[in-house]
Amino acid sequence: MMKPKLCITFAAALIGLMGALSAQNAVPSPARELRGSWIATVRNINWPSEPGLPVAKQKEQLLTLIDSAAKLRLNALIFQVRPAGDAMYASTLEPWSPFLTGEMGQSPGWDPLAFAIDEAHKRGMELHAWFNPYRALAGEKHAPSPDHIHRKHPEWTMKYHIDWWMDPGVSEVRQQAIAVMLDVTRRYDVDGIHIDDYFYPYPIMGPDKKKVEFPDADTYACYKAAGGALELTAWRRQNVDQTVQAIYEGIKGIKRHVKFGISPFGLWRPNHPEGTGGGLDPYEDLGADSKKWLQKGWVDYFTPQLYWTIDRPKLGFITYYDWWLQQNTQGRHIWPGMNTSNIGKDRVAGEILRQMSVLRERSLKMTPGHFHWNFGALHENTGKIATYTMERAYTTHAIPPSSPWLSQVALPAPLVGKTQPEGKLHVEWKHADARWMSHTRWWVLQAQIGGRWVTWKSFFKDQLRAEWPAGATVIAIRPCGPAWEAGEPGIVVK
Repeated sequence: MMKPKLCITFAAALIGLMGALSAQNAVPSPARELRGSWIATVRNINWPSEPGLPVAKQKEQLLTLIDSAAKLRLNALIFQVRPAGDAMYASTLEPWSPFLTGEMGQSPGWDPLAFAIDEAHKRGMELHAWFNPYRALAGEKHAPSPDHIHRKHPEWTMKYHIDWWMDPGVSEVRQQAIAVMLDVTRRYDVDGIHIDDYFYPYPIMGPDKKKVEFPDADTYACYKAAGGALELTAWRRQNVDQTVQAIYEGIKGIKRHVKFGISPFGLWRPNHPEGTGGGLDPYEDLGADSKKWLQKGWVDYFTPQLYWTIDRPKLGFITYYDWWLQQNTQGRHIWPGMNTSNIGKDRVAGEILRQMSVLRERSLKMTPGHFHWNFGALHENTGKIATYTMERAYTTHAIPPSSPWLSQVALPAPLVGKTQPEGKLHVEWKHADARWMSHTRWWVLQAQIGGRWVTWKSFFKDQLRAEWPAGATVIAIRPCGPAWEAGEPGIVVK
């Protein structure tokens, strides 16, 4: 009598296994789109609301922003950690930022960067550390501390307009910028290192309506006296090029998976493409040969600040995005910056949604992605942008595009099971071979709800359990490697 029972049990198990394998083969690839935003700390733009707040209040404000980003289904934040020759983290190379305490060099009593990384990862988001490479002091509200570069080496800094700047022509200045970024790469579990569009500063006009030259004539004269042959603006571009290349190569020498991104001014040079551009020439005026950095492969993602509306004839969002795609000879990510903060000024929320649609329409050329400048507009729901984005653009979760030039680990399917602690259904997972755990940086939960697969949520590497999504009949868990390369799914049926 027992033999038929055993056969029936085995047959049932076999049918269940075949069903699981069938479901595994039917699981689509996860939805992919980089959805990010900048969180600016210089002059307390986004955080903290003012210097000198108690630690608990600073943490509460930052956590509120991170929570808000997660609820909006963003998957990456660019957090400003070097506003101006200072640090939003524990550093032996530069003083604490005055935007934390009101006094440069004064410890806030905690480490905002470590906190931001940990809290972003808990919510399945990347955290990129954002540095300004050459600004020394943002205005004169906060005095430099004794260990600030302006006090230690005043000959390396100069005032230009309202800010003090480090001189990129000084090799020690370049080395300092590189050193602080590599220090963070080495000591913190960041997902990216990011620099913005301030290289040589944006030109200002004097009373005579003529451009005021950046005061680096003495540095340039020393370069010429030592046998340098480049003319002034070419020499400036060389200085910036050397910094960009060294940052990229330095990061890869420490942690290859950490992405390096740059958000330059939206155009390379006027008249590229023909008939476009305005008065600014970033190539000449900022020392920024941004097309070179892209085509040399010195970036992993490129975020030109396409802050114009779609309908601008000479400075248009689509015009420049398409042009940058044509220049992308190394196949890097191009995820433009969108000026979401201008909603209510020269655009409505619908303009930002249309720009997202433009990027998605070109998905065969570039896996879509974008960054919002800045997070204040989304957090405050300016012009209902957060509402519309959730309802129309970010209706489901998405994971960032993979970066196959950084990592291509072929991860096996994990073991996936159900648990019911305190009567509530959960899904748990892990690799059968524990050695694969160290190769997995993210987990992605996909759920079959109403007969349709959706990308539900991402989890950082150390989270191995989640609540069962409401309405889900089948769950798939995929491991993802350090460059978001997706492995095989493990399946569990409700």
